[in-house]
This record gives sequence, structure tokens and C-alpha cells, in this order.
Amino acid sequence: MKTTTFYSIMLFLLISLAPFNAISQQQQKKLPHQLAQIARPDSREGWIRFNPDVSINPETFFIDYRDALGLSADDNMQKVRTKFDELGFAHYHFQQYHKNIKVVFGEYKLHQRPDGFVKSANGRLIIGIQAPHQPLITEEVALQAALQFMNARKYLWQNEILENELKRTEKNQQATYYPKGELVFAPSGSNMNYEGSSFRLAWKFNIYTDDPEVMAKTIYIDALTGNVNYYQAIAMNCSNGSGNSAFNGNVTVYTFYTGSTYRSHNDCQATDIRVYNCAGGGATSTYYTDTDNNWANLSGVQCMWGSEKTYAYFNVVHSRQSWDGLSGDMISYNNAFAGQNNACWGCTGNSAIFYAGSTGSATDDWNTNDIVGHEFGHGVTQAESNLVYEKEPGALNESFSDIFGDMVESFSEGINDWLFGADRGAIRSFINPNSFSQPDTYLGNNWVSTSCSPSQFNDFCGVHTNSGVQNFWFYLLSEGGSGTNDNGTAYNVSGISRFSARLIAYRNNAMYLTSSSQYIDARDGSLDAAEDLYGNCSNEYIQCGNAWYAVGVGPSLSYYNNNLCGTWPWLGIGGDFKGINTITAANGCTTTIVPHATASVSIASPNRAVMYPGFIAQQGSHFTAYIDPCAVSFHRTPGEEPMSEAEKNYMQQIVQQELVSEWADTEAELTPNPFQDHLELGLKTKAESLIEVILTDASGRQIETLISESLIKAGNHRFSFHLASLAPGVYMLQIQTEGGSKLFKLVKVN
Repeated sequence: MKTTTFYSIMLFLLISLAPFNAISQQQQKKLPHQLAQIARPDSREGWIRFNPDVSINPETFFIDYRDALGLSADDNMQKVRTKFDELGFAHYHFQQYHKNIKVVFGEYKLHQRPDGFVKSANGRLIIGIQAPHQPLITEEVALQAALQFMNARKYLWQNEILENELKRTEKNQQATYYPKGELVFAPSGSNMNYEGSSFRLAWKFNIYTDDPEVMAKTIYIDALTGNVNYYQAIAMNCSNGSGNSAFNGNVTVYTFYTGSTYRSHNDCQATDIRVYNCAGGGATSTYYTDTDNNWANLSGVQCMWGSEKTYAYFNVVHSRQSWDGLSGDMISYNNAFAGQNNACWGCTGNSAIFYAGSTGSATDDWNTNDIVGHEFGHGVTQAESNLVYEKEPGALNESFSDIFGDMVESFSEGINDWLFGADRGAIRSFINPNSFSQPDTYLGNNWVSTSCSPSQFNDFCGVHTNSGVQNFWFYLLSEGGSGTNDNGTAYNVSGISRFSARLIAYRNNAMYLTSSSQYIDARDGSLDAAEDLYGNCSNEYIQCGNAWYAVGVGPSLSYYNNNLCGTWPWLGIGGDFKGINTITAANGCTTTIVPHATASVSIASPNRAVMYPGFIAQQGSHFTAYIDPCAVSFHRTPGEEPMSEAEKNYMQQIVQQELVSEWADTEAELTPNPFQDHLELGLKTKAESLIEVILTDASGRQIETLISESLIKAGNHRFSFHLASLAPGVYMLQIQTEGGSKLFKLVKVN
């Protein structure tokens, strides 16, 4: 019996009857020839995936490929930072400058694997800036124009308490909220036009207000005319709602003893967690206090506990120290602005403020665990992708905070209700966004048009509404589901558990996205994150793509559809069809690829891509066939990931469900999984058969043949494998019989 392995040398078979187009919600330009030669076929403008045999130097990439990227002699890319993550990747973040002046949204990231090869590059370059680069108005004149535009009653630099808080947190007595101008090239107008012709020289100011009716903003003042060219929201807040909150019962909180009283200040870790009591008013530096550390203030305890659990979630699950990743103080202003329903990040600087609610009752405050996690999640996004708070980037910003908030609730309470703010009255649903007038499909029902001028009165073009699309993606990726979306497209997603999904979402935000990322970028970034964590042949990677397909973003990743038949694109929908071993087209059927303006079709597999005689690609169609070998996963094993008891029980159920499979005349069961020293394989065969069992690593490289072509009779069989010397990690077990083959994922722990 011939053995098929999952690893092969990279080989590209490219059949292109028209330039390759990636499928997206935006028309994508084809890559220049110099880049196309070194890029995988699934690359697109703004998201380049390099061939694995190409050597890229991150430090000189923008010099080596300057012309291909469209950069002029006046453009240069400066490295902002290099970030090393827990998987050993190096992420190089570059900022574009034109005539040595920063270009807003001109950002690019290069991602280098632990083996030294650069796997991908993504971002946006602003090409063709022609505007003058010498200002005609001074910084002070521009600031006065910005303040006149803001028209707030009071500003944070006029609030002595918050000015002192800023000096303390930054450990700098010169720190102030008073705006400092920066000359930049920025877009003129609010239509998110990234063409260089729309960019103008501008003075940029971050203006924080002490006025609950005027939200903090970044203002761009035209440096030639003094007009307001563009502005962005800094403050990020929840939508209004109503309802009563429920408590989490008796909880443990950590406080600071002054020598006479206890106060709501937790300094038990590198990050200080401070909760201030606004007593129904604005921000204040007044702590909650108690004489015996047996706290009676329900709202104060709720905010203290929620803040501590938010810190613990990011620290334990994502190895992150506080919202900024640098152990920055987690500051909460609780019970603020009596009579108002809201919560906000950035309204009081790098801190969260939780409003008192409309009733004045402590059980109506906006500080449930998922809301607290949501607001500090905005801080995480601010420190990482920095998604601008408007239109599609703003919707993604809100969605990531919803995801983080729900995962904080899951982590701390051991439950997952898939509702946001349910303890005090739900305002959004992951399972059914439509029930709260949100879309569950990109550009589908309830989608708010982003062709508008962003302001807080139109929710910055629907950031709290359009977030429903990624929320639903996250739910489907976690739990699975099938149905038909608003585009009339049928989908079927197998859930990978929220424990795996949350790692993908976090890594996407922290490592791949940039400030101007759109929904199509969120799809590509999450796929790259899934590949890093689990490998591109993994079920996690496949379902990540299928979940995006379900919400109308990008094609399906039908890895298990090993034979393509019919006419494609089907109803204008293309696809990326992949096989675990071999992918075929027209095998016993006919397959026709027809022309389409934007949709393309590709087939790929690690070993072979075969097109039989019944295959026809018509002139003008977009079709690609290529070999795409399994990539190595650098993910730490699930056994090393601390989780709550409720999470452990849930994960065990998921693992057990994945263990039992059957195919043809054979049933198989593997126990235990995860395993430490030995692994038991139980087989039930209905007929005599040859069997072979092969152990590979996550990339498909063969490690050992555990059973070599043995003849077994019908009946029950049990095999024991001693694998104590195996290094901890993720492995694959391939079981082949004459009735077929099956692939199982194994986890080896210490």
C-alpha cells in the first residue's frame, strides 16, 4: 500500500487566462510584475504572501522594491518598532514619510517567521502626494481653529485632577493634555479616500475634552488654509441601552491598605488597577474606601472585580500586561454622570469611564464584566492596530472590543451567553445580530452606509452597527453553524471552540491589522493568524475562512471538497478550493470556469492539483492551480494555556467530540488527547484490511511509522504507543486502511 505524506517541495503550476484577482469587497489592482514573481497566487494589493523559497530582508524591503510599490524619491519608510511575539515571529512596523513628513494611514507591516523567512507583508501606501510641504499658518493659529471647531465647555488640561493623574501615570511632571501640533500629510474630507491626490499638509492635534457632550477627537487643520480638513474620534463608547444589572455574588477583590482604611487600588501585580468613585458626577481622584475590607458598595466592587478579571484575562490568555502591553495603569472612573447610559474609553485619556445608568441604582451601572472588558479592549486596539474610529475600521474596533468583553465574561464567570451587556440588559447579540438591528452579512440587511461624513451623531458611520458582521464571524468560528446569508449564499461552518477563536482574533488585531484596515483585511489577517497558530492545513484555518465566507467576506476555504465540478464562478461567487492531499477538477464530471469581472477560482493542495479532460477554462476567466504545502504551526500547546475550570470542562467536551470518527468500514478512537507518555488507538473494523499508522508533525513531515502495513481481521483492536520522548507540541496521526484514510490532530503535553 502506497503511503502519501503531507509535505512536498513548493511547486507552482500557474494557469492564468487573465490577471489574477483576489476576491474581496473592494476592486483590487493586480500586483506589479516584480512583486507577482515572488508572491503566492492568493496575494493582493495591500496583502502580499511571499513564496516560501523567497528571501526578503525586512530592513531593506522598501528600498529593494521601491518602484514596484510605487514609492517616489520623496517617499521613505521608517521602522517604527519591531515586535516579537510568543510564537517567535518578528513583526516589523513601518511608517510612510513624504518629504520627511509623516503620512497618515501610510503604514506597512512585515512578518518574519522564527526560521528567518518573511511570510507576508500588508498595509497601505499613499502614492502620488503632490501637495506643498511648507505650512502657511502657525501651530498656534491652527490650534485655535481646532478648538473653535471642538467648541467644548471644558478640556482635560483645565482639569487639575486629570492633569496630575497623567503626570503620575507617565512619570513625567511635564506631561499635559494641552495639545501639541504635528505636521502630517492627511486626507481632506471624510470619504476615506486613500489616493495621494486627496492628501494635504495639515496640523494634527489630539484634543481631549472634559465635556460629556463633546467627545475627544483628533483634528487635522489644513496647514495652508486653516480649514478643518479631517477629524477622527479618540473616545470610543458603548451604545445606549436600559435594564437592570445582576451581580456576580460574593467575589474576592484586592485592595490597598493605607494604615487606617482600605481603598479601591490593587497594586498586587506590575500593573496598578485603580477604581475611582465619581458619585454620579465627572471624573475624580476619589477612591472607594472601606474600614474592614468587607465591601458593601455594590457598584464599586463590581468595577473593581471586573477590572481585575480583565487584567487577568489578557495576562493569562494572551500573555499581555495591561491594555498597553507595558504594565500601564488600568484606571476606571465608576458611577459617572448620573442619568446617562454609556461607557467610554478615551473620554478621560488612557482610562475607562463607566456611567451610572438612567435609574441611579447601583445595579444599573454600566460596569458588567463584558462592558469593562470591552472598554479596556479599546485600549488594546489603540496600542496595537489603532483602528481609526469610523466606518469599517471603527466597526472592527468595536467588534474586537465586543469579542474581548465576551471573552472576559467567559474567563471570569465560566459562562458564555453570546450577548453583550446581558447582566444589565443586552444591547448586542453575537448569535443573532439582526435582533438588535445589526447586520450579520457584509453590506447586508441593517448595514449602515459608510458613504457619510463621520460624527458622533451618526455613530461615526455605523461603528456600533456594522460591528455585527465580525461578531457573527467570531460566533460561527467558535460554535459553528449553517444557513444562508443575506447574499443568498449557503454556508456551513464547524466550530473550533471560543478558546481557539479568541487566539486568532487577538493575534489578528495585535500583529496584522493597521489603522485603516477594512473588513477584507480582517479576513486576511485572521487567516494569517490562524496559519501561525495552527498551520494552513489545519481545521482552524479552514473554518476561519469558511466563517468569513458565511458573513459575506471573501471565498470559502473548502479544503475537504477534493473534486471541483460544475460551472464557476457560480452566481458570481468564486472560490478557493483546496484538498488535504490532492485536489482535482472534472474527475468524473465536467468543470467550466467562465469569465467574471471580479470573481476568480483557484484549486490548490499540498501534493497534487489535477485537472481532468472534462475541465475547461474559458478565455477571459480567472483561474489558478498551484501546490500549497502545509505550513508549520508555531503555536504553544493547549496544555500550556491556563484556563478556568469551566473552560477546561468545555474544552474536554470539544476534544472528545473530535476524537471519535468513522469512515468506510472502520471506526477509530484515540485516548487520551492531549496525552503525556502514551497514546491508545482503538479500532473497530467491519472487514479484513491492511492498516498503516503514520505520525507527522503539524506541517506534515513524517516522524515515525507506528504501524507498518499490518493485516488485521474484522473486529475490535487496540494499540498502545509509547511516546514519552516526543517533544511537546501539535502532531497529526494518519490512519490508512483499504477503506480510506483519516487524519487526527494530537496534542503532546509535558
